[in-house]
Amino acid sequence: MLNMQRRKAMKTFALLGSGMALFPALEAQAKMLEKDVPRWDEEFDAIVVGSGFAGSAAMVSIMDNGLRNVLMIDKMPYLGGNSSISGGSFAISGTYIQKQDGIDDNPELHIKDTLKSGKNLNDIELVRIMAYEGLDSFNWLTTNGVKWKWVSQSGGHSVSRSHSAGAGSYIVRPLQKRIREMGGKIRMRVIMDEIVYNEKGHVIGMKVREKYEFKFDRDFDENENTTGNTKYYRANAGIILATGGWGADKKFRQQMDAKLTPTTLTTNHMGATGYTIKKLIQDDIETIDMQYIQSMHVTSADEGSFGFAYRFITRAYGYGMMINPKTGRRFVNEIVDRKNGTDAILAMNEGGTNHPILFMDSVGVKTVDIADLQRGMEADAIWQFETLDEMIAKFNINKEPFLDELKKYNEYVKSGKDADFGRVFQKYKGATITIEKPPFFAARPGPKIHHCMGGVKTTPQCLVFHKGGYTVPGLFACGEVTGGRHGYNRLGSNAVLDCILFGRKAGKSIADRYKQIVRS
Repeated sequence: MLNMQRRKAMKTFALLGSGMALFPALEAQAKMLEKDVPRWDEEFDAIVVGSGFAGSAAMVSIMDNGLRNVLMIDKMPYLGGNSSISGGSFAISGTYIQKQDGIDDNPELHIKDTLKSGKNLNDIELVRIMAYEGLDSFNWLTTNGVKWKWVSQSGGHSVSRSHSAGAGSYIVRPLQKRIREMGGKIRMRVIMDEIVYNEKGHVIGMKVREKYEFKFDRDFDENENTTGNTKYYRANAGIILATGGWGADKKFRQQMDAKLTPTTLTTNHMGATGYTIKKLIQDDIETIDMQYIQSMHVTSADEGSFGFAYRFITRAYGYGMMINPKTGRRFVNEIVDRKNGTDAILAMNEGGTNHPILFMDSVGVKTVDIADLQRGMEADAIWQFETLDEMIAKFNINKEPFLDELKKYNEYVKSGKDADFGRVFQKYKGATITIEKPPFFAARPGPKIHHCMGGVKTTPQCLVFHKGGYTVPGLFACGEVTGGRHGYNRLGSNAVLDCILFGRKAGKSIADRYKQIVRS
């Protein structure tokens, strides 16, 4: 049961901490109305803005529901955004893979884990929808060509329910292939500048710039980019916003959370700016949980962005051991959720001078795709050692306490009980894995800004709320640009679930609206 008093208290505390001014840099701006449009250059039945998990799922869903004159746009010269470079793991219970592996799981346990990580600030209705309806979306992806490689236990989850396709691109590419097969239109280098409303306040189209040239400079303010040719697209049933988060926007993210300074690294691709969400705020669109921005501890301190080592690190948390090299000791449950894992690393990191060491042996490394392992090693973010002494020398590990800690860790794995941190030891091919057989493989985790928990407030059907408390006809949103699902902290692999499931719902909702318009 959602603790409403606790939620209210937490939100009040967060607002007070930010001076009650979440958007100090935004200036009031009039909405663009139909009378301001000089002409409609093109007309579509529906338009999707964004081409990641949510946008691609929304497009396929629109077309599954009968519409064909539909368009998906992306401002970047490539498709997929953060989704393409993500791990591509989908959290859900009851799959055929879980059944094959003998994993006992259910939606109520998934809900419990999600609310625990979100500190009960989540919208419980949206969480229940994710947990109970997500299996259908998982199977839908499979039908649309997504191939699943394995299931594992991500940090904060009670059991193994994170189903990996290997990379996010292995999810968005099949969906985009399906869009093209059905005749949908996809355009890159098109940025939405304004939403166009009619006199009743309904969304009827957008002002865009075609041939937009994104500036690949993390310090560049996108509001100063004037490239491209202005066009006006009419959208008969409205638009779906699937523009993602703003973890790469140094100024805007710091307005949301003052701790996220411009020097803080991020996993986000450069296009993950606050350009769209700032315009929505100016249009009086309701937002929620904007102050909660997650840093992720499965990335490498030796790579500047998402990089390549994260796939090794993700598996190593499940089948390896992490230590503080100065003490030689473990300092956290390796499979804790992202927030607590990040906080633990930052607390022992001493301002970035003492990175933790996460390692596995030759048996544990078999859980990593060989291509992913090789890429991480080529990037000098994963190292191989023939002996423990080599690893100790490389990272200046406190030797005697470390060897004692490793012996104790292996005893915990064999007994199935972690007396220090209460960790659950995952099985691989029916057996748990100790760290005993050389060679050994190691990486240095380094947290980076990753996911925006907050965003546009929506209904379960993805209708977008105005600050006046009503929904805006013709405006829908899904994916990371929305808020409410994850609360204070998102569990790993809940994002793909969120994006795909609500992307499909947004697609159906806008298709239903089009059919209503046609009938009336």
